[in-house]
Amino acid sequence: MASVRFLARLQILSCAPPRQWPLLDRALLADAREAARHLDGVGSRWGWVLYRLGRERHVYALVARLVGDPATRDIGAGLAREACHDWRAAPVEVLPLLVRHCGEGISPAMAKALTTASISEAALRTHRALIAAVPFTPYPKAHRPSGSPPPSYDSAAAAAVLEAKPVDTGRLQRAPEIFSALLDAGPLTFRQAAQLYNLTFKRPGRIQAACASLWLRHAGPTALPRLLALMTPHLGDYGIGEYYSEGLARMGRRAMPALPSLTALIDRRTRIPVNDSTRDGETMLDERLLAAAIDARRAILADNAS
Repeated sequence: MASVRFLARLQILSCAPPRQWPLLDRALLADAREAARHLDGVGSRWGWVLYRLGRERHVYALVARLVGDPATRDIGAGLAREACHDWRAAPVEVLPLLVRHCGEGISPAMAKALTTASISEAALRTHRALIAAVPFTPYPKAHRPSGSPPPSYDSAAAAAVLEAKPVDTGRLQRAPEIFSALLDAGPLTFRQAAQLYNLTFKRPGRIQAACASLWLRHAGPTALPRLLALMTPHLGDYGIGEYYSEGLARMGRRAMPALPSLTALIDRRTRIPVNDSTRDGETMLDERLLAAAIDARRAILADNAS
């Protein structure tokens, strides 16, 4: 039975040496169409194995071959979608292949693949003209709620807020606005400095990322190595990594030593492992981490050049 053979050969491929790949590839192609009649997710299963083997370029060639044949087009769409979930460059590579074979209508599998590929800002920029005429639903982009503008503080109002908070506070809404007002007015008091220290070093998270640049203003350049050692390990954290990239951006040229960490995150070919309820959601989280890191690197370099 084709579906049984297909699964067995996928398992063999997953641990086969490279010299055996071409033979197994041909055998899988021969069985793919029939296997898809009895087996769900042929393309995604195939893509998962190729991802584990690091065969990125092979994936794109296989997608081109599969979507070019109407009989295997939906398998190719599934493989393309899996590739977009695994490889950052995949949306740019597969979008033209998908669009080229949409024809008069778009199957559900092709529509899903196009939606997943549309998560990538790079793919949308590169192929904007191509996809303009293709009817599919782009992936909804999540936006942080803007809410009301943050309140402004003078030094007296900021000092009053801190006076009502304990020294060992670990959380403080509007910490950037409050401490910026005090630092603009002059040095922090011993108690205020202790509060900022606790906010900066007590626990990882959004508050720590926001307060790091404030502590650097207060403590001076000698604090930089400790702050960067605190921040850079969290850049790839899907829950808080964006905030740390934003914190580095606020530091400007002083965060130059963090460029290797930012560049390593940006230059990844594979998606950062994250945890969300859907693969599309996980892909979006990686895209957001990538965008934040790119913005941070741009800000640091621009400040260094000015």
